[in-house]
Amino acid sequence: MSVSQVLAILLRRAWIVVLAALTTTIMAGAVLLLVPGRYDAHATASIDPGNVDPITDMTSGAGMIGLMQGNILALVSSQRVALDVVKRLNMADNPQAQQNFRKSKAFGRESIEEWMAAGLVANVDPKFDMGTNVLDIKYKSPDPNQAAQIANAFLASTIDASVAMKAAEADQTARWFAPQLDELRKELEQAREALTAFQAKTNMVAPTQGGDRETAQYMAISDQLSNARASLTALQSRLISNSTDLSNDPTDPDLQILASLKEKLTTVEGDIAAAKGMLGAHNPKMIAQEANLASVRRQISEATERMRQHLKERIKLAQTQIASLETEQQQAQKSLIAVQAQRDRLSQLQHDVAFRADQLNARERAAEEAKLKSKLTFSDMTVLDKAVPPTAPAFPKPFIVLPVGIVGGLALGLVLALLAEAADRRVRFPVDLEHSASAPFLGALDGSRRSRARIGASSRSLRPV
Repeated sequence: MSVSQVLAILLRRAWIVVLAALTTTIMAGAVLLLVPGRYDAHATASIDPGNVDPITDMTSGAGMIGLMQGNILALVSSQRVALDVVKRLNMADNPQAQQNFRKSKAFGRESIEEWMAAGLVANVDPKFDMGTNVLDIKYKSPDPNQAAQIANAFLASTIDASVAMKAAEADQTARWFAPQLDELRKELEQAREALTAFQAKTNMVAPTQGGDRETAQYMAISDQLSNARASLTALQSRLISNSTDLSNDPTDPDLQILASLKEKLTTVEGDIAAAKGMLGAHNPKMIAQEANLASVRRQISEATERMRQHLKERIKLAQTQIASLETEQQQAQKSLIAVQAQRDRLSQLQHDVAFRADQLNARERAAEEAKLKSKLTFSDMTVLDKAVPPTAPAFPKPFIVLPVGIVGGLALGLVLALLAEAADRRVRFPVDLEHSASAPFLGALDGSRRSRARIGASSRSLRPV
């Protein structure tokens, strides 16, 4: 259907469009006259989210700010704040409100304050302006004065509730942590008492005291025992080998005597060897030299025997000393083990005290952090503008309702005119004839019966057959 045909339809059925537009205009006027006006009062407050986290000293992120804004919006629309508004304004004392409450279904099931608070929550609309931390509390009411009064009451109640919830959360946190902190302090005191009692009993202050002294004593005894065993082995070796060499032990008196006698024996033997060439075997001097040689050899034999006796005595004494050192070593080892056990016990008690202290400090820090975090849940609020009674209703507005009614009526009239034309089955145009006859249009006769061929574009003519 062409634009010209649509215009022709609208011209023929203009009465439908006019009637529809007139009807909607009348309805819009009725809305303006009959529907009571609704007044919106706005009360605003600035929200300080806190730029720095008191725990981490870092700037609060967008997530934390969004969380606080969501908490505040939920608080404004909560039953708690609404009940406080009812009590602030003494709304329950209104006789008309009391009469309406007795007629309502909530009568007998809830208090009048709760019933009125539910009605207030339905008409309050809190929000944050885009890109700001400004809280806008809007309240809708047929009475402009009442709308402003209730909006201001909602703002004041929200601020008071925020402060109260901060204090309540801090108090709840303190009550939750208090018994835990008391128990940890008690355990720390018990650990310190156990440590003090053990130190007094063992006379040990630090784990290193006493333990090092016993270790040094044990090591000294072990060194003495090793030296005694080495000396015993050397003495036994000399006794078995019957060695009389002074190099075995230069400090041994027996070896020193034997070394002197060996030198003397060597001198005597040299004198005898020198005298044999000049003196005979029976010469008195040769006989004296021979007797002296025999005496020296006898002395060496006796000194060797004494040395062996002394060696046996020294071996016996060394064995006795080794047995005594072994006994002392065992006692020192037992003492060292006992001291080591005491040192381990002392270290364990000190570690237990340090662990209890760390636990207490960590729990105290957690309690303090929880108190500080409770302050981040709700921010500080400062009133920017109190609500004032609005001078014009927010709904309905004549400059909006009337144009919308007229435009809507014209659109509805256009739709109804087209529907009426579509429902009309009479043939008025060549295109209607082509559609009904399923044949091409050849021409049309005008009022003076002059024929004019209309082929092609004439098939879309607006003239009736």
